[in-house]
Amino acid sequence: MIILGFHAVEAILQSKQSIKNIYCLQKEGTRATQLKSLANQRKVTWKEFGSKDKHRFEAEFKRAGGTGAEVETSQGIFAEIGDIQSIPHLDLLRMAKHKEEYPIIIYLDNVTDPQNLGSMLRSGAFFGVSGIVMTETRSSPLTPAAIKISSGGFIHVPTSRVPNLARALEEAKEEGFWIVGLSEKATEAFETARFDAPLCLVIGNEETGIRQ
Repeated sequence: MIILGFHAVEAILQSKQSIKNIYCLQKEGTRATQLKSLANQRKVTWKEFGSKDKHRFEAEFKRAGGTGAEVETSQGIFAEIGDIQSIPHLDLLRMAKHKEEYPIIIYLDNVTDPQNLGSMLRSGAFFGVSGIVMTETRSSPLTPAAIKISSGGFIHVPTSRVPNLARALEEAKEEGFWIVGLSEKATEAFETARFDAPLCLVIGNEETGIRQ
């Protein structure tokens, strides 16, 4: 898996995630210098390419699994890492309850756009949600684009993939969570509602919303 852009690479360097290599087009300025210093502290291999070697940078990018479209949004830097592991659903529920009295976990019902997944991770990190749950199929995978848009949120918000969302929600109810669906047709605003219990927020597909 590859991590694109300065913010995402900085987040992965500051985490405990293992990193194979970091590749960077030579740049003036302090940001690349700071990241190179962080990489050296973690003993991560830093491979730098001069302006005349852009084709070699792009070749490494494609070898690592990136696409031509993604390299254009990489800001000239990417990290090559192992897969980010999904947490078993029941473990996520119990970890969330152990961490705080009224945790919030987001359940994505067939959200297919990687940019929307990245936005959910970014917002989830900002608001302190305890995790995001997605289905194994018909949902966006954690792509380089999603990771970049998450602005480091992918490090702070654990994710879980489940074969069946309805069964996962039943499992959450058995663990004491309340289930709340978000909809533009709702008669009550979420910010005015009061929930004195662990909470599962269900967010539906970009076009069809939450399935019945």
